[in-house]
Amino acid sequence: MNSSQAGATARGAWQSSCCNQSGAPPEPPEGPRAVQAAVLGVLSLLVLCGVLFLGAGLLLRAQGLTALLARELRSSREGEPGGASIDDDDDS
Repeated sequence: MNSSQAGATARGAWQSSCCNQSGAPPEPPEGPRAVQAAVLGVLSLLVLCGVLFLGAGLLLRAQGLTALLARELRSSREGEPGGASIDDDDDS
Protein backbone atom coordinates (compact mmCIF):
# COMPACT_ATOMS: atom_id res chain seq x y z
CA MET A 1 0.00 0.00 0.00
CA ASN A 2 1.52 3.31 -1.01
CA SER A 3 1.14 6.61 0.86
CA SER A 4 -1.81 7.89 -1.22
CA GLN A 5 -3.79 4.72 -0.53
CA ALA A 6 -2.94 4.94 3.18
CA GLY A 7 -4.09 8.57 3.25
CA ALA A 8 -7.36 7.71 1.53
CA THR A 9 -7.97 4.86 3.96
CA ALA A 10 -7.25 7.11 6.94
CA ARG A 11 -9.60 9.82 5.61
CA GLY A 12 -12.32 7.25 5.05
CA ALA A 13 -11.94 5.87 8.56
CA TRP A 14 -12.03 9.34 10.07
CA GLN A 15 -15.07 10.36 8.02
CA SER A 16 -16.99 7.26 8.98
CA SER A 17 -16.22 7.83 12.66
CA CYS A 18 -17.17 11.52 12.77
CA CYS A 19 -20.04 11.78 10.31
CA ASN A 20 -23.52 10.32 10.23
CA GLN A 21 -24.81 8.04 7.47
CA SER A 22 -25.55 10.90 5.04
CA GLY A 23 -21.95 12.09 5.18
CA ALA A 24 -22.82 15.42 6.78
CA PRO A 25 -21.03 16.37 10.01
CA PRO A 26 -23.18 15.96 13.11
CA GLU A 27 -24.72 19.12 14.52
CA PRO A 28 -23.97 19.91 18.17
CA PRO A 29 -26.94 20.20 20.50
CA GLU A 30 -28.19 23.71 21.21
CA GLY A 31 -27.72 23.55 25.00
CA PRO A 32 -23.91 23.52 25.09
CA ARG A 33 -23.74 26.17 22.37
CA ALA A 34 -25.83 28.57 24.48
CA VAL A 35 -23.63 27.90 27.51
CA GLN A 36 -20.53 28.45 25.41
CA ALA A 37 -21.90 31.77 24.13
CA ALA A 38 -22.74 32.90 27.68
CA VAL A 39 -19.27 31.99 28.96
CA LEU A 40 -17.65 33.76 26.02
CA GLY A 41 -19.72 36.87 26.71
CA VAL A 42 -18.78 36.91 30.39
CA LEU A 43 -15.10 36.44 29.57
CA SER A 44 -15.26 39.24 27.01
CA LEU A 45 -16.75 41.58 29.60
CA LEU A 46 -14.06 40.65 32.10
CA VAL A 47 -11.33 41.36 29.57
CA LEU A 48 -12.93 44.68 28.66
CA CYS A 49 -13.20 45.70 32.32
CA GLY A 50 -9.58 44.68 32.91
CA VAL A 51 -8.36 46.74 29.97
CA LEU A 52 -10.37 49.76 31.11
CA PHE A 53 -9.13 49.36 34.69
CA LEU A 54 -5.48 49.14 33.62
CA GLY A 55 -5.88 51.98 31.15
CA ALA A 56 -7.44 54.22 33.77
CA GLY A 57 -4.65 53.39 36.20
CA LEU A 58 -2.00 54.26 33.64
CA LEU A 59 -3.81 57.48 32.78
CA LEU A 60 -3.99 58.52 36.43
CA ARG A 61 -0.32 57.69 36.91
CA ALA A 62 0.62 59.75 33.85
CA GLN A 63 -1.44 62.70 35.10
CA GLY A 64 0.25 62.48 38.50
CA LEU A 65 3.70 62.43 36.94
CA THR A 66 2.80 65.37 34.71
CA ALA A 67 1.57 67.37 37.70
CA LEU A 68 4.74 66.52 39.64
CA LEU A 69 6.94 67.61 36.73
CA ALA A 70 4.98 70.87 36.35
CA ARG A 71 5.37 71.57 40.09
CA GLU A 72 9.12 70.97 39.92
CA LEU A 73 9.51 73.21 36.89
CA ARG A 74 7.51 75.96 38.58
CA SER A 75 9.55 75.73 41.77
CA SER A 76 12.86 75.73 39.89
CA ARG A 77 11.87 78.86 37.96
CA GLU A 78 10.76 80.65 41.14
CA GLY A 79 13.97 79.80 42.96
CA GLU A 80 16.29 81.13 40.27
CA PRO A 81 16.30 84.81 39.31
CA GLY A 82 15.71 85.43 35.62
CA GLY A 83 14.98 81.76 34.96
CA ALA A 84 18.67 80.85 34.66
CA SER A 85 19.40 77.17 34.66
CA ILE A 86 21.97 75.31 36.77
CA ASP A 87 24.13 74.57 33.70
CA ASP A 88 24.95 78.30 33.22
CA ASP A 89 27.33 78.22 36.23
CA ASP A 90 29.71 75.84 34.39
CA ASP A 91 30.51 78.38 31.63
CA SER A 92 32.80 80.58 33.78
